[in-house]
This record gives sequence, structure tokens and C-alpha cells, in this order.
Amino acid sequence: MSVRVARAAWARDWGAGCRRGASNFPLPPPGAVNVAELLRDATAAEEGPREAAARRRPPGQCSVLLFPGQGSQVVGMGRGLLGYPRVRELYAAARSVLGYDLLELSLHGPQEALDRTVHCQPAVFVASLAAVEKLHHLQPAVIENCVAAAGFSVGEFAALVFAGAMEFSEGLHAVKIRAEAMQEASEAVPSGMLSVLGQPQSKFTFACLEAREHCKTLGVENPVCEVASYLFPDCRVISGHLETWLTLRVQRAELC
Repeated sequence: MSVRVARAAWARDWGAGCRRGASNFPLPPPGAVNVAELLRDATAAEEGPREAAARRRPPGQCSVLLFPGQGSQVVGMGRGLLGYPRVRELYAAARSVLGYDLLELSLHGPQEALDRTVHCQPAVFVASLAAVEKLHHLQPAVIENCVAAAGFSVGEFAALVFAGAMEFSEGLHAVKIRAEAMQEASEAVPSGMLSVLGQPQSKFTFACLEAREHCKTLGVENPVCEVASYLFPDCRVISGHLETWLTLRVQRAELC
């Protein structure tokens, strides 16, 4: 089944629009790829320098959509979106792809089942795109003026579908396979993740090293404890063996 998330007529140009107006980030380190320059080159090659410059708009006239990731799931999610166009169609299509009733699980849980990686990632993905339908209905200008979309972790798939780079069913199938693989990995080795909001002087790498060394004394063979994601300045996601994760929760001083 082919289901498209609501977009206005500008959708045909969205792929090019998301590349225009690259930000002026600090210069990359020697040998690194200058992404901003690559984006400018790609835009100029596709539209021409004059057309690209003409299409840029002031920041106050633009919007950017950021889609959430795993961890934002909660029983009842999506309930307030069911009255908007195409939302039930999204959940019906999701049932065909997933093989189970995601809407029932999202609305009624239990939370323990919804929190499982294999379930929560599809739930967040579908609810995020359902929220786009609400936004399109209540604030269409936000959709029409959107120049970029991004996402945290599984939210990247929702951003790709919103951008028109993937069909809804394609994106959900990719999320399904990803979630199943991550669920299998988490069950094979007891592990955990920890979101840490630190300070500029926080020693994340050192804290991970200390946790690994401590777990060796507990008999854990080849313990893993690493920074898995850089969410924003001074905020990291640290993941690894469950024993290292528990150690970090106790040794918070090293992180803050």
C-alpha cells in the first residue's frame, strides 16, 4: 500500500529546497570534507548560482522539522491525532507492514510492551508522521515554509519520509527491520543506554574507561562502554554492557 504524508504543492521542489542556504559552520579540521561547500556546489549545479540565491529566504520565513527518537513513546500516543485526515490510514498501512495492530498497542499498551525496541521504534515513527498531518491541518504555513527536516535516531526515517525521499511503507519496513535487529542484539547481551547532560569539562571518555575497568573486576569479559551518540553540546548517550551502565549511574561525579 502506498501512503503519502500530507504535503502542499511545494513538495516537488522539497528535495532541492532542503539543500539551499547551507549554514556557515566553523572550518572543518584539515583533511575533513567541507560539507557546506559540497552542499553549495550541489545546489549550484542543480539550479545555477542565481536561481539558488534567489530561492533563499530569511530565517524568519522558514521552518525546520525535527522528529523524535526512541524513548518518547508513551501509552496513549496518537489518540489526539485520530481525527485528522489520513492518520487512520497511516495506522492501517502500518498494520499491513508490521503484522500487528500498532494503534491498539500505542493507545492501550501495556507500557512494558510498548517500551520494547521492536515496538517503540515503529510507534514513534508512525506517530511522528501522524503529527505532521495535524500540523498540516492547523498550521499549513509551517509545512509550506519547511526548508529542512532531521531526526534523532529512528526519527531520521520519519524525516526522510516527510521529505519525500522514501514512501511511508518503505520507511516503516526499514524501521521494522532495524528495530528487530536491535531487539535481538539487546536480548543477546544485557545492555543499556544512559543519556547524560554534562558540562564542558565533563570527562565522558574517561568515565567510560573507568566503568570498563571496574567491570573487569566483576568478571565481565571484554566489557563495552562507549559514547554512542552526540545529541547536542555537553549531552551524550552512553551505551554498553548493563554492568558498565549501572557503574556509570553510581559514578556520576566523573560525568558531571
